[in-house]
Amino acid sequence: MSEQTRTAFPAAGASVSTAIRAGADADLDAPTPCGAFDLRALAQHFVGTSGAFVRAGETGALDPEDPWGGKAQLNEAAWAEQLAGQIDQLAAAWGRPEAWGRPIDGARMPTEAIGEMGLLELLLHGWDVARATGQTLTVPAELGAELLRCLLPTLEQGREFEVYGPEVSVPEDASDFDRALGLSGRDPQWSA
Repeated sequence: MSEQTRTAFPAAGASVSTAIRAGADADLDAPTPCGAFDLRALAQHFVGTSGAFVRAGETGALDPEDPWGGKAQLNEAAWAEQLAGQIDQLAAAWGRPEAWGRPIDGARMPTEAIGEMGLLELLLHGWDVARATGQTLTVPAELGAELLRCLLPTLEQGREFEVYGPEVSVPEDASDFDRALGLSGRDPQWSA
């Protein structure tokens, strides 16, 4: 188990769910820094993937019919609370040592890799939603460093499958969080 990743989840989840709740009144047609997704499409995607990571962390299994949550439905009237609630559950599930101590049924990769993917999904899409709603995502230096550590081994495959966009240059003295954003194809200076 990656102790640093496990212990990063509570702070990451709190930061992301706070930003999402603060942006509850945002226009779902608003652009996002995440490719061609508007806020509605990004929230729909994030509800699905966060739900899949909750299930994996809580039960040690992926849904065999919908492993990555693509069929999840967004409640547009209460999207922010729906998503923030799932983020809280995701952080709680993966913050527990037992989530890391068992294989994930239906996964083709080790539990540690699934957990690290969960942290990537949480912080990268959490930042996307925060920026799209005019919020700031507060990320302490140690959390940014852990995100960057989890991101680096996934870059080649992530770009191959178009999970990450082309690298965005950041200043040499950029924080680890901004470096991770740039490497994943996000401009840390993006605003709607």
